[in-house]
Amino acid sequence: MLLSRRFATKHVLFYGGSVNGSNCAELAKQEDIDGFLVGGASLKGPEFATIVNSVTSKKVAA
Repeated sequence: MLLSRRFATKHVLFYGGSVNGSNCAELAKQEDIDGFLVGGASLKGPEFATIVNSVTSKKVAA
């Protein structure tokens, strides 16, 4: 689903569909995604650290 630029600039958008260690870097590059809602991956330390590190310059360890 593509959103209009006008909508995207006025709203904060979070991606909440199956974000994981394998797809987080690519999703983080998307211009219209401002953050993630992390589900089951938040229970897996190393995978959650990968997700966090994909969107921040300050790296965390699992």
